[in-house]
Amino acid sequence: MQRSALRLPGTHRVTKRLANGRVAIYWYRYRGGPLLLRFDGESLGAAHRAEAQGASQLVAAFASSADAARSPAVLRDVVTCYRASPEYDRLAHSTKAQWSRWLDEIVVEFGDFPLRFMAAVGVRKRFKAWRNRRADKPRTADYGMQVLRRLLSFALDEEMITVNPVADLKGIYRANRADQVVEPEELAKILGNTTREAALAIRLAAETGMRRGDLIALKWEHVLENRIEFVTGKSGGRTHVIVPLTDAAQGVIADLRARRDEFIRSGRVPHATVLLTQKGTAWRPNSLTQAFDRARTPFGITKRLHDLRGTAATNWVRAGFSHQETARFVGWEVSQVDNIIRRYVDADIIARAAISRLERERNAS
Repeated sequence: MQRSALRLPGTHRVTKRLANGRVAIYWYRYRGGPLLLRFDGESLGAAHRAEAQGASQLVAAFASSADAARSPAVLRDVVTCYRASPEYDRLAHSTKAQWSRWLDEIVVEFGDFPLRFMAAVGVRKRFKAWRNRRADKPRTADYGMQVLRRLLSFALDEEMITVNPVADLKGIYRANRADQVVEPEELAKILGNTTREAALAIRLAAETGMRRGDLIALKWEHVLENRIEFVTGKSGGRTHVIVPLTDAAQGVIADLRARRDEFIRSGRVPHATVLLTQKGTAWRPNSLTQAFDRARTPFGITKRLHDLRGTAATNWVRAGFSHQETARFVGWEVSQVDNIIRRYVDADIIARAAISRLERERNAS
């Protein structure tokens, strides 16, 4: 049986070449059980594509089948229902890929756990022990707990359980990098120790404060005359973001346009994204992080790609934006911007920026 990216517990999948030469993929509720769906195509590859396109219908069929539709009794049932829910379907593709792996692990670890015992003494401790097995990688541990917390919240909303034992469980990762900034001399060293394409990506991050996922997904249609407008992937497509383009940011945009034109003149068709790799393709999230890390490591710089958001915040304040405006651009609390400015921006620079802004406003009136 050919492997599939889809994984539905207990199902049976069969691939068969038909008499007319076409290939069909059958999904059964269980071995010998009722047929859920059939996908077919002129070739095995075409059948796989049909299967991928019909993934949501398959999950819905699985969830509504006689076995899956019974009253949820164990945690495995909750996972099945959650995967078939509109909430899960609305997750960003990248988020869904990460969460799917954690949901699989939850099924392996707790799949047979009876829901009627969710409020029992000791259950919270058991879930904590599962998380703490990864205490050496606290962010990973907290990510897994985040998925479990959301899963149980879904179960609570659907009245499958009466209490979420991990609803208020605090994370074990304590680092707060909201006041970290890649300083100018550090940025200069990093830019001088990487490829042209990586340097352009890092410069854009430093001037716009955009998150990594939004940076690599940015397209030219989002770049307007004096700003960037897009819907952030961080919010599942619910938050509209506007980022101002300072003179320095406009310079980066001009360099990015020039690089794109070079690709086109050389006969290559670059990807539609603003940021391109040396091959003219879109950046992968981890590849951009790795490029930044390779460039900073020889200098003993410990800042991260994410810390360029703090760099952008200082640039905006120096350009004359208020702390409130800067907080809105970067998506932080005003107090976080205050902490950065106290730490990295001299008082006289702030004063000069405020005076210049006041003069501009007076001249315009």
